Amino acid sequence: MKAVKKGFNDDAKAYFKRLTRSQVLLLEEYSAGPSQAGEGFIKISANENDFGVAPSVLEAVSARLAVPGLNRYPDSDCAALREALSRNLRTPPDWFLVGNGLDDVIQILAMTFISHEDEVIIPAMSFGVYESVIRLLGAMPVMVPMRPDLSIDVAAMAGAVTSRTKMVILCNPNNPTGTIVGTQEFDELVEGLAHMPLSPLLVVDQAYVDYVAPGEDYPDVMKYARNYRNIVALRTFSKISGMAGFRVGYAIARPGLLSYMYRVRQPYTVNSLAQAAAVADVSDESAAKFKKRTMASVAKNRERLEGFLGEEGIPFVRSQANFVFAFYDRPYEDLKYLSSLLAEKKILVRTLRHENAPCGIRFSIGTDGENDLLIDALSDLLPEFRGKRGALDEI
Repeated sequence: MKAVKKGFNDDAKAYFKRLTRSQVLLLEEYSAGPSQAGEGFIKISANENDFGVAPSVLEAVSARLAVPGLNRYPDSDCAALREALSRNLRTPPDWFLVGNGLDDVIQILAMTFISHEDEVIIPAMSFGVYESVIRLLGAMPVMVPMRPDLSIDVAAMAGAVTSRTKMVILCNPNNPTGTIVGTQEFDELVEGLAHMPLSPLLVVDQAYVDYVAPGEDYPDVMKYARNYRNIVALRTFSKISGMAGFRVGYAIARPGLLSYMYRVRQPYTVNSLAQAAAVADVSDESAAKFKKRTMASVAKNRERLEGFLGEEGIPFVRSQANFVFAFYDRPYEDLKYLSSLLAEKKILVRTLRHENAPCGIRFSIGTDGENDLLIDALSDLLPEFRGKRGALDEI
């Protein structure tokens, strides 16, 4: 083996940087936090379903493992799953595109329709993958400020549309704030976009739709999708279904639009076990009951956590999702400090930083026991946290 020339390793970093696309250099690596909690830890940082998955889903996976065929590629079209979704949502099978988690679907969507120098309208506080994918393609994310109550300013989003706008992204309920856009505002946005010369795509991320309380003013996005050509709805099995580890998400839109996304989508992205699990989740009545119980528990514990935060005078955003965003009156360094104190008590939460918008801590809603531990820990830590404020503000 030849000796490495002097200075070669020192130049490697610069060499790799020269190879890298300029758009990639503008991005930061997505930090998802720990994928697994250590022994004794509770993980309420990723908006997962801490109740696990429905027993029927596990049975479907076991059954799939018991028959031959895993040496073959999975069904690239996810035909059985699209048929199950069709029955469940009363929409034709060709209105669905399934991907390897919703992140994959978002990337397919962007790669299909976003060109260099296009603009995409996004709320200033929303799922970070939207912005990173748009920047990766050399397009311009237009970040619209939130209202003072941290809800999405729909009118401002509509007002930000220009002749270069190709897409408007609305996360509803919104991550990380948990707020929802009601029917009237949604209707006004849809009508406004539909009458523009280009009619930009309106992408509605409904990852948390199952957590919206019954009777809340929430738009029927499927009805709009059937009546307007420019609407794409996004949904996932990672949240209330508890299937984050399987990685299955999907888009719902008119077949003519999806046909172009299928040109971009890679084959075989959803593995056979994930497809079997998703079919069971959609089709089995016991899975529906599992999700109903999950929703009831999340609603109860969400209300209890919000009640505690309100009693303590801690600012929070009232949520319609399986998380609560709080402590947004404090600088990021303070929030990291509180997160570290919680981690010492074996409680993992998500600290979020936003440009030109408040930072905060997002608490996923876990089981009754996990919620008890969180509230007890916060009760213990708040006196110390409040006492440290002056010193922390000087950091």
